[in-house]
Amino acid sequence: MGYKRLSISNNTAISAIYFALLHCGYDFYSIEHDASTVNKLRSFIAPDSGKYSFFSEVRQNTCEVYPYWPRAAMLETATFYIDLSRACFVDFDAYKSKILSAKNISDIERNETFWNWILRFPTALKDVFQSNCFSRYLEWENTWIEDQNKKHQTNLRKIEDILVPCKERFHSPFQSIQVVLNPIKCTYSADYHLKDETFIFCSGALSEESVIHEFIHHSVHPVIENRKDEILRFNFVNLDLDASYYLNGSEAGKLNAFEEYMVRKFTDKILSGDVPENLDAFFDREIMNLRTLR
Repeated sequence: MGYKRLSISNNTAISAIYFALLHCGYDFYSIEHDASTVNKLRSFIAPDSGKYSFFSEVRQNTCEVYPYWPRAAMLETATFYIDLSRACFVDFDAYKSKILSAKNISDIERNETFWNWILRFPTALKDVFQSNCFSRYLEWENTWIEDQNKKHQTNLRKIEDILVPCKERFHSPFQSIQVVLNPIKCTYSADYHLKDETFIFCSGALSEESVIHEFIHHSVHPVIENRKDEILRFNFVNLDLDASYYLNGSEAGKLNAFEEYMVRKFTDKILSGDVPENLDAFFDREIMNLRTLR
């Protein structure tokens, strides 16, 4: 059984995050966008951006290639645990558990400073929604989303055709898929979220590779967990990945980096039209290849 026909949508809470970041020096919006889109986004930057000061602390120094990781992604996740009308978390413990269980975030990125900061997020988010500037921006973004759907019909159908066999072959738990785009978000930053058995892909642009990559993480991760002793024993560290994936060299970091490496290899295989029949057999071959290169 396949998935419902894919389309591109926006998520207004996530849109509000990046609208606020735009006012705090977020400059990744210009990557791979045409000049008219870039100029339009710049036109929404209001001269008085002090009311968005909460969002200035999203930028950190733990990821060199994208300093808004992981806090921007953690804010995205938080939107699914917030009652915006009351400007509060509806289940902060569930949100905290979600963040603490994430294998790709280091402890220093979810320390007490972070928890004290994130508690202010619901109020800060509501302030963005009450801004007339954001309302005007959202009107334009809705039109942009309509244009993206027209532009990417062929790509969306290709993604559907790829995900259906992946769902069946690798026992995906997802019952539906959402593709959420935001024109301000960096086009090479993709995140995923899970809500009520729905896989939610979020990025600045549609990319077949990015959607498949994020989707495949949930199939690869259990294999990493089952084979972690073997992976740690071989100590694969030269995987041509950004240092942030290694999470300061801890065991969890080494496993996180290896998962990212395998997901990239697996995604390449799928996009070439050769969907592996068995994940463990795929792991066996890749591990053997890595060992011969040492």
